[in-house]
Amino acid sequence: MFFNYMLACLLTFCSCFYLEGQESALPEKMIKIMQQPKYQHAQWGILVKDGERGKIYFDFHSNQLFLPGSVSKLFSIAALLHAYGDQYRFKTPVYMLGIIENDVLKGDLILVGKGDLTLGGRQNDGVIAFTKLDHTYANDIPGAVLTEEDPLKGLNDLAKQIKEKGISKIEGNILVDDRLFEKTEQRGIILTPIMVNENLIDFTINPTLPNESATLAWRPQVPGYTVTNKVKTVPKGENLQITVTSDEGGRNIVVEGTIPADQKDIVRIFPVKDPVQFAQAAFVLALKNQGITILQNNNKEGGLPSQEAYQKMQPIATWTSPPLSEYAKLILKVSHNMGANLVPLLLAVQKGERTYEQGMPLLGRFIEDEVSIGPGNFVFVDAAGGDNNRLTPQATVKLLDYIRQLPVERFQNFYQALPILGKDGTLTDVSKNSDAAGKVFAKTGTGISYNIVIDEFFLATQALAGYILDKNHRFIEFMIVVNNAQMPEMKDIFPIFEDQGQMSDIVYELLNGSS
Repeated sequence: MFFNYMLACLLTFCSCFYLEGQESALPEKMIKIMQQPKYQHAQWGILVKDGERGKIYFDFHSNQLFLPGSVSKLFSIAALLHAYGDQYRFKTPVYMLGIIENDVLKGDLILVGKGDLTLGGRQNDGVIAFTKLDHTYANDIPGAVLTEEDPLKGLNDLAKQIKEKGISKIEGNILVDDRLFEKTEQRGIILTPIMVNENLIDFTINPTLPNESATLAWRPQVPGYTVTNKVKTVPKGENLQITVTSDEGGRNIVVEGTIPADQKDIVRIFPVKDPVQFAQAAFVLALKNQGITILQNNNKEGGLPSQEAYQKMQPIATWTSPPLSEYAKLILKVSHNMGANLVPLLLAVQKGERTYEQGMPLLGRFIEDEVSIGPGNFVFVDAAGGDNNRLTPQATVKLLDYIRQLPVERFQNFYQALPILGKDGTLTDVSKNSDAAGKVFAKTGTGISYNIVIDEFFLATQALAGYILDKNHRFIEFMIVVNNAQMPEMKDIFPIFEDQGQMSDIVYELLNGSS
């Protein structure tokens, strides 16, 4: 009896690390990573598959549901590209209501939001810029870096076009039409059809001398917004602690706290509370910077024509975005939550609907009908990767296989939009010196919770899913995910990133016969 019990226990233990129906085990190096104390109570899911040949290399709990974090974005972006096409471009028009006499527009200008996430604010020669840690995460994760591009680029270009039409004065109002879809708040940021700098104000704080005020720069500097700097410089080694607050209307902003003398270029953000007013004020500024005088602007919200009326009107100016494949790159490379949560709204608009709730079932329809994944394999409550989402590694790998079988150019656009191990996006600093650096194209997914009763952080999930390029130039699909691990401090997330980077490197070495 005792022997049978011990044998049963042994077989149970071995089944955790051996493939069902196969003799090969998970690599010993991988098992060693999984057995670290911080993963003592964690659950792992692993699937590595050559979809082209139907060969499974490793399969560990791949049919179980895991919290995927931002790996959810793979599905959202695939659905968006399927609906609109890689080459779709947002066209943000400005219409005029009135007539031009000499150089005077006697009437109103209307800026019509079309759902352009960046409105040129990151654009440089047709490419949308990104950094290794996006400004949208600046209040939550240390190390955010701003792009260099002008956040008002799109509005400035529209204003320039209007100036080139011979208009130097406007006797009317500057209006913003945000009726394309219903305003939605996700993760504390408002999604609207018109977005300037992703509806954020950026702050860059630098130290001076201890006990003196720090320096503070902010952008975009839009009329009607004031910023009060209450940040003090403290000696090296002391706490960095900066908060951004405002009055109820969100126009009077206070940045306060402390910055150590040995830290620099600290970024914080403030989500604007009235994106339409923010865009309106920014557009007025752009027009004035072109030398256009606005003789009357009472900032009224009414006076908009019906949306159908635009079909019979010619825009006086139009901002055209880069192709949608560039937006996919931005969203996937930096794990852009706002961009991913814009997807259901854009899916809804294409079907003549207007709400986030109407768009989410369209995402589900894509997953079920187009990718052929059964509903038991996924749970989507939002499109960016909230804590209520669930995915099996099997479902994720099936999506990756579906994408791999798309026409070559579309597949290239997708896998090149993924973070590259040791090279860019959220994987810039992960496994930089490994053999797999530059050969793993994968989306990260991170979920962190706070265990309030013991004052420690807690890893809800860390996931990595995408493609590993083997020596035969085949793209091997994979997902590695761990839920419920220990990470008492925020900085402990970085070694967990590295663990999964090393696990993908182990797979790469085995695929290429160098282990």
